[in-house]
Amino acid sequence: MNIQFGNQELEGNDKLAYNFSQQSYKKANERTNVGDYEYDPSLSNVDTAVWHNKKNKKTHVSNRGSTSAYDWLVSDAQIATGTEDRGSRFKRAVDTTKKAHDKYGYNVSTSGHSLGGKTSAYTTEKLGNEQWYDGGTGFNQGNSSFGRDSMWSKQRRECKGNNPPAYCNKQTNIKERGDYVSAKNVACDFITFGMGGNLCKKSDAFGTTKTYDHRKKKRWMNALSLTPLRTPLRMFTNGKAHSLDNFAKK
Repeated sequence: MNIQFGNQELEGNDKLAYNFSQQSYKKANERTNVGDYEYDPSLSNVDTAVWHNKKNKKTHVSNRGSTSAYDWLVSDAQIATGTEDRGSRFKRAVDTTKKAHDKYGYNVSTSGHSLGGKTSAYTTEKLGNEQWYDGGTGFNQGNSSFGRDSMWSKQRRECKGNNPPAYCNKQTNIKERGDYVSAKNVACDFITFGMGGNLCKKSDAFGTTKTYDHRKKKRWMNALSLTPLRTPLRMFTNGKAHSLDNFAKK
């Protein structure tokens, strides 16, 4: 399912997942509680953060996006090639999610941005058939035409079949319009001068996709769009779309 939004603010569980994802970028000893969710430093690490809520008996696990050479050179490359099963970051995230459920006995949800969003989707794929796994939310998560989101991927075939596994409906993919990591193929966009339309769009193998457009359109940018600078201007704007901070805007 694909849902289009304008510049609306996030609401409900999507807003909560955003708050967790923001926290995941902080150092492990600098993260704080999120509402009634208490931060658990003993289960958390530099890549993954865990919270639990005693009131509603829920646990949340959020995965940090790329910040290190290992993330960019190894984990992101594994997303590009669909080899997340070989990645230590992905395996640790699944293991931490299991440990969080075992420790508290609560239902668990996950979230993350960019690499962290794809890690959440990977966790959903691996644990989504468990009744205690509520679902994952990924913001501008990594998407590759040669990886798990390819047209021929096992995940896409399973979720488009007559009897899809439970995990197929437990992932929410939240994107900013034009984002080259999650929503649009940068090479296609460049070659077609931004006129590739659906040809250049990236689609997700499973889950519900929500696309927002929080870009602020300024008069001087509209004027430049009529000049030979329109291609670099468009690509610059789309490049900025990847930031998690876009979802804090109204």
